[in-house]
Amino acid sequence: MTKNLITFNLKVMIKIDKADRYFSYFIRERDNWICKKCKTQYPRKAQGLHCSHFFGRRAESTRFDPNNADAHCYYCHQYLGSNPLEFTEWKKKSMSPEDFQDLIVRHNIMKKKDRKMEALIWVEALKNLCKEKGVDFSIYK
Repeated sequence: MTKNLITFNLKVMIKIDKADRYFSYFIRERDNWICKKCKTQYPRKAQGLHCSHFFGRRAESTRFDPNNADAHCYYCHQYLGSNPLEFTEWKKKSMSPEDFQDLIVRHNIMKKKDRKMEALIWVEALKNLCKEKGVDFSIYK
């Protein structure tokens, strides 16, 4: 008797909440809406520019860490995500060796989830960044 085996490739869907949304806007605004890899400029709130995490969003300890995130266009985000060794080399070159090592340490520390606090932190951070840059924060509401 033969058994038919069906393999399913399931992706875990991670819910995007208010904290994620404002953190993502913060990263893209910080990076001037320019892909950090290919240097393509995007208009504010463009769908083609993503907040790309070096260590995935599943890790709460680095999910909202600005050193763990960069603005990447859809193509570069997909490419780097599919090529982890290249992503690691790119990330290492984008920061000091000490900052890269500190990021690894923070990634390996457990952190309790507190989305309400994270949302408050990133709304305020984005407001302050917009104020510094002379950008109307209300476009992000």
